[in-house]
Amino acid sequence: TNYKIMNKKFIWGITLLGALSFYSCSNETVIDSETGQEVGNNEQILSLTILNSGNGLTSRAGRPMYGTEAKQTINKVRLWICDSNNKVVYIKDYSDWQSDSESYENGRMANFILDNRLTAGSYTVYAIGYDSNSDYDLTAFTGLTIESTYSPNTIIAKKSGSSMAHGEEFFAGSLPLNLSDSDIRKGFKKEVVLNRQVAGAYIYVNEIPYMSGSSRYIRLVASAKNEKLVFGNFANIDIASNGGAGTAAKFVVNGTSPATLTGNEYEICKIDLQNWFYSISDENNDGLIDATVTTDPSGCQYSGLQGNNWKNPYKPTDPNSTDYPTFRRGSVFGGEFIIPFAKVAGEQTLKLQLLDSSSQELLSWNINLSSTDQQVGKTVTYWNNSSWGSFTSKDDKNSYSLVRNHVYGIGNRTMDNPGWNPDPTDPDTGNPTDPKPPVDPIDPTDPSDPDPDKPTDPDQDPTNPTDPENPNPDPDVDDPESLDNKQYLIIKVNDNWEIIHDMELE
Repeated sequence: TNYKIMNKKFIWGITLLGALSFYSCSNETVIDSETGQEVGNNEQILSLTILNSGNGLTSRAGRPMYGTEAKQTINKVRLWICDSNNKVVYIKDYSDWQSDSESYENGRMANFILDNRLTAGSYTVYAIGYDSNSDYDLTAFTGLTIESTYSPNTIIAKKSGSSMAHGEEFFAGSLPLNLSDSDIRKGFKKEVVLNRQVAGAYIYVNEIPYMSGSSRYIRLVASAKNEKLVFGNFANIDIASNGGAGTAAKFVVNGTSPATLTGNEYEICKIDLQNWFYSISDENNDGLIDATVTTDPSGCQYSGLQGNNWKNPYKPTDPNSTDYPTFRRGSVFGGEFIIPFAKVAGEQTLKLQLLDSSSQELLSWNINLSSTDQQVGKTVTYWNNSSWGSFTSKDDKNSYSLVRNHVYGIGNRTMDNPGWNPDPTDPDTGNPTDPKPPVDPIDPTDPSDPDPDKPTDPDQDPTNPTDPENPNPDPDVDDPESLDNKQYLIIKVNDNWEIIHDMELE
C-alpha cells in the first residue's frame, strides 16, 4: 500500500486477524514502521485490512462448513467508534469489500481519511465483518448513526422467518482506546482482532457398521443449544497459525437464549447414508458398508467386476466443475457453524449415533475431550442473562462447553477441497477370473485419488504421495475417522480457529 507524504498525518490500521495502527505527531517527521514511508500529522488515515481467503464454496448467507480451513467469505464491513458515553463519533462502511479494497498479502486492504480527528479521551473501536445475505438481524449495528448511542453487549438473533437452523459465520471485535495528549503528539500502534463469533462442529467418518442392513443415518447431537449471539467480551488475539492460539486461547460462550430441545438432544447434523452410497450393502461380510461392490445394485452406474458404491452428494452436475468439496471414497461428512452454548453440568455434551430408517438408535458413542486437552480444567466464561460470569465448575472430558472460535471435528479435515477425485470410471481389468478381491477403484489419470484399502502395500513408494502406485492422501490434510470397532474418535479444534483438541469416543 502506498501512503502519500503529508505534513501531518494520523494513520490508523485495523485488520481482521490483523492489526490496528495509529500514528500522530506534531511537526516532527514520523516513519511508518510497516511501510517505511514518512508521515506527518493533521490528517487521520485508517487502513483497514481483512484476511479474506476462500475458494467460492458459498451458499445463501455466507459459506458452508466443510472442515477446519482458516477462511471466510464476508463481503461487508462496518466500523464505528464510540466515546466514553457510548456515543457514536465515527462510522465507516464498505458495502462491497471485494471491490472497494485491494489485495494485501493473504487478504484485502483499503485506506480512508478520518474527516474529524479524535481528540484526547477514552474511546472504543468496534468492527464487524459479515455476509450481505446474513440471516442474523444486524440492525443494531447497521442502524447506528453519528450521535446515536451504542449499547455494549448487544444481543443479535436470527431474522424473523429465517430458515437458519444452527449458526452462521460472523466476525467481530473491539478495542478500548485511551488517547492522551502525549499519544496524540507522539503517535502509537495498537492491535484489534476480529475473531469468528461462532463455534463449529463436523463429522467425517468411514468404515461404517452395516448392522444387518439397518444402518441409515449418522447423527451428531449435543446436550444444549442457544438461539442468539452476544456481541462482547472479545478476545483480542492475533492468531499466527490455524489452531495456533495455544495458551493464549480464550474459552468464551457468547451465546444466549437456550432453546427447548426435542428429547433433550440438540441435533447438530444428521447424515443420510443413502446420499453417500448407492446401496447399503456388505458383500464381503466384514460388517461394514461397502464402498465398492461386485454386483450392480439398483442405481449404481458401472459395469464389470468392480463397482463404485459410493457417491459424493456435493459433486455438481456440471462435469467441468472443480469447485466443490471432495472426500475420500467410502466416507461421509456433515458439518455446521453453531452458536456457542454452555455445558449442562453433569451431562454428556456430544454424542455420535448410528440410526435406522425410523431414527431408532443402533449404536451410540460418547464424544469426550482427552484428559490432556487444553479445555479440560478450564473455567469457561459465559453470558449469564445480563452479565459475563464464569462457571464455578471447570470443564471436564465429558461435560464441556462449545466455545467461540473453536471447531469440534470427528476425523481430520483441514481443507474444504483436498482435490481427490473419488468418482472415477470403473477400471475394469477385463479378466472375469481375476482372483483379486474388489478394492476401491483408482482413477489411473489422477495420482492423487486415494485408495484406502492399500495403505501399507510394500510395493508402493511411501515417500512419494504423487506416485501413481501410492495415491494415499496426506493424513494431516484429509483423514476420516474409522467407526470400525474403535473405542475412541479424535476431535480436533482448529482455525485461525484457536486450538486443536484431541477427543475420545467411548
